Amino acid sequence: MALTAVVGAAMGLTLTGVAVVPAQAADQPVIALQQIAPVAVSPATLAGVSKTAMPNLSFTTTAKSLSTSATLTIDVTQLSEIANVTFSGNCMVVQHVASCGELFYYDDLTGVGTIGAETQMTVKAKAGAPVGSSGGYTISGTADNAAIVGGQGTVEIGGPAYDHAQPTNLTDLAVGSTVNEPVRFKNIGDRAADSTQVLLWASPGIGFAKHFANCEYSTDGGPMVAEVALCTIPGQVLPGEKAALAPAVRLNVETTAYYTYLDSMIAPAGDPGIQQLAAGHQWTQGAGGQLTLKVITPGTANDAPSGVVSLSERGTHGDYRITSLQAANTADFSVTGASATAAEGDTVTLDFAMTNNGPATIFYRSGDIVGTVGVQLPPGTSPVGSSANCRQQGGGYHCSGQSIVSTAGSVTDFSVTVRVDQVIPGAQGSVSMDWGPAGQPAFDTNTSNDTAALTVN
Repeated sequence: MALTAVVGAAMGLTLTGVAVVPAQAADQPVIALQQIAPVAVSPATLAGVSKTAMPNLSFTTTAKSLSTSATLTIDVTQLSEIANVTFSGNCMVVQHVASCGELFYYDDLTGVGTIGAETQMTVKAKAGAPVGSSGGYTISGTADNAAIVGGQGTVEIGGPAYDHAQPTNLTDLAVGSTVNEPVRFKNIGDRAADSTQVLLWASPGIGFAKHFANCEYSTDGGPMVAEVALCTIPGQVLPGEKAALAPAVRLNVETTAYYTYLDSMIAPAGDPGIQQLAAGHQWTQGAGGQLTLKVITPGTANDAPSGVVSLSERGTHGDYRITSLQAANTADFSVTGASATAAEGDTVTLDFAMTNNGPATIFYRSGDIVGTVGVQLPPGTSPVGSSANCRQQGGGYHCSGQSIVSTAGSVTDFSVTVRVDQVIPGAQGSVSMDWGPAGQPAFDTNTSNDTAALTVN
């Protein structure tokens, strides 16, 4: 998963406009088309570049629920001069105007940011379409029980395409060391870019060893991101050019490092994709020297104007890479137990905990939960309830931190409530770390604190 997450409002995303809200009944919900990012397609056959592009059509609404059918009308008359456009099966097309049936039925939209659409459009450049030209299209709509707010989109012919080389994954990194991670790429598109932007995400346990004056930095990326860097590097990158960040990204391997990652995305400055991922952060301007590009293999100039919108890449090609950096470190997980006294027929709550004693923070990027605990209840008791982070399993409970990141020093509290069916002096159950079928992880070498007692009476 990308850190993701995972990152353009901070940079003033330049996208197509949105139509005016149509007149509506006071109680009608509004379904608004989100601003459509421009896309680019090339009339040429380029290695690693897709021949088609699909604009992303998604909507927002302030309604808590929706129950309406709708018709979206997409007019591609202007765009059809330079590109062929096909539509999903829910659309009928007459004279370059598509009428597409939609169903917006959602019982509960609480906390939902955007809603998708069945309607899709696929764009392919016409043979001979002038590289550097562009065409627009409009989207409007009507609905039975809502007002549709449409908008406009743009397709460019040709564009740059930065193919980011995969960095080498590293293991057994010494805590306290510094590593260099090169960021190399090639412009496999058919247009130059006048400047370049790179986004770098450092996960917990690593940090940027050097900051630059032409970069901005943020630490508000959430628990999976320690620091984000957004760097803008002037200088034209021609088609066919191979280049690398200079200097390479230097990373400190910190005391909390174990499973760590550097995510990197590189694209023309102003590319909608990189702007979208950069949006929403609070940035602080860096200081020091300049991060630059070193040309490895020069490119070839052509007559096409420079572009900003990247061509879509395919196969193993792409502008986003993840580098795995594993440190030689440990994280000692432990559990605490509990004891209580209660009469027969009474209920009692037992509070216990799991602690990551560090020194490493553990990040399971696969999405698995870090740290689970198995609970065996004391004899003579029966389960009544538990904290929300526990679930009943057999005659006991299974509890977890419910996170893919366990920060060094973090304590996760649990509780179970039991009924005393029979008083048995010294009745003892247990709380134990449960690492699943994979067994004890390599980072936890101390098993002496992995089990504790739950005692009643």
